Amino acid sequence: MISAMSTNPSTPPGAPFDRTAIAGNVPEGPIVPELAEYRRTLLGSIDERYLDNHIVRAAAIILLGAALLIPSIQFVVKIQKADVSLYREGGERLRTALGRWLPTAELMLDPDNQVNPYGMGHWFPTPPLVLLSIAPLTRLGVVGAAIVWSAGKIVAVLVGLALTIRGIGRASFAVPIGVLLMAMAYSVRPIVSDISHGNLNIFMMAWLAIAWGLFVRRFDFCAGLFLALAVVTKLTPALALVYFAYKRQWRVLIGAAVGMGMFFIVIPGLILGFEKNWHYLKSWFDMLVAPFALHGYAAYEPANQSLFGVVMRLFGKVGILQIEEMPVDMAFNSGMEDMARPATSLGRLLKPAISLPIFAVLAWVCRTPTRDRRDPRLLLEFSMILLAMLLLSERTWKHHATTLPIVFIAVWYVLTCRPLTERFRAWFVAGLSAQLVLLVLLSEGILRDRLAERLLDYGVFCWGLLLCFIQAGLLIIAVSAKRCSTVPSEYPEPTAG
Repeated sequence: MISAMSTNPSTPPGAPFDRTAIAGNVPEGPIVPELAEYRRTLLGSIDERYLDNHIVRAAAIILLGAALLIPSIQFVVKIQKADVSLYREGGERLRTALGRWLPTAELMLDPDNQVNPYGMGHWFPTPPLVLLSIAPLTRLGVVGAAIVWSAGKIVAVLVGLALTIRGIGRASFAVPIGVLLMAMAYSVRPIVSDISHGNLNIFMMAWLAIAWGLFVRRFDFCAGLFLALAVVTKLTPALALVYFAYKRQWRVLIGAAVGMGMFFIVIPGLILGFEKNWHYLKSWFDMLVAPFALHGYAAYEPANQSLFGVVMRLFGKVGILQIEEMPVDMAFNSGMEDMARPATSLGRLLKPAISLPIFAVLAWVCRTPTRDRRDPRLLLEFSMILLAMLLLSERTWKHHATTLPIVFIAVWYVLTCRPLTERFRAWFVAGLSAQLVLLVLLSEGILRDRLAERLLDYGVFCWGLLLCFIQAGLLIIAVSAKRCSTVPSEYPEPTAG
């Protein structure tokens, strides 16, 4: 894999190329710098020789379709099965996340309902607007709801990928198919897992991709609205608000503020009544946000791959930290069985000790000017925000990492299409090889389940995310160092209107 990034000796810099050989059908004319740089890599050479034909493209489409359709079918089958649960009404719960949510969502259609969807036995994880959006699916039955849910997620994946690709490419140079295939290899696993699990992380990814696409096109207010929708869907994208504030993108923030008011208060308030909606919001905050933000508890089980959760778990196992479990009554209120925190005041400094260095790195690296919003360094910065969301969260399951396609499209595009030294590419791909092992190969389905769980307990996926975060920052620094003498921003940007 390291050789995939090595300079192609048969194609010296500045030599003429057949420009139609790369995916995207580039128009005739002077060669664009990105194409010249891409062809100098072995990945570009492989793209030209083996990938630039209709058969490979059709095979890639079929492969992507299978990666989306097969888990969708599995999800429709799985959601019809029930497990015994003493904590759910009726003593059982449907499998998958959507299966657990449908009975709660059905209650929202009853105007006389007095059951709290955030109370014991329900524990819905997002604000009322999302629950209201799911409620109409209950009219379709379990199978119909699962089909519509899966179809919506497939559309969301395709929209997210399309907007990311269009936002990073130029009018004269499309993102090569080789870059897309490499990004897919690194990031398709969380997409497949989220579809199979029936969760809503893919929708969050789509809202973030739409927000970024609108930002690139200078529709800043609308970008803020979709960013607010992402926050309502999953909360962790609130970190992107800090990023846009740091970049002084005030119109984005105004749109986000309007969107937050609409999505958190106005729309659900008009449907439920403002008093009931406020009661639900407070219950949601007490259930999901307060245990981590105010009291320092995080999921202690091996599946949690957030940096805080992994470090706390490892330090607890070797005796560096004293760990205390969440009290039973609080655990029932939060709907989590295995929550813990450091037991001492000194140990509770672990959370800021983890988060502050990450914020410092982001502040240092994310300084690319926003004049040219198609500058791929900006997408790399946004990718670092997406990775920080996963690292700094209270709980990060592997299927939460649905934003990885955005991250790896940016990484592979910049690595292969921007001027970098052969030496830098070689060691960078060595790191990418380690990421592939940590994020993809050391997983259940490839390894035995018991071994895969043991590796998760040691944070294998978390370390892959952290390595990706570090390398993305180094890639921004390397490209910035070459910026003055290479690849000027000479291509016009789209403008709003």
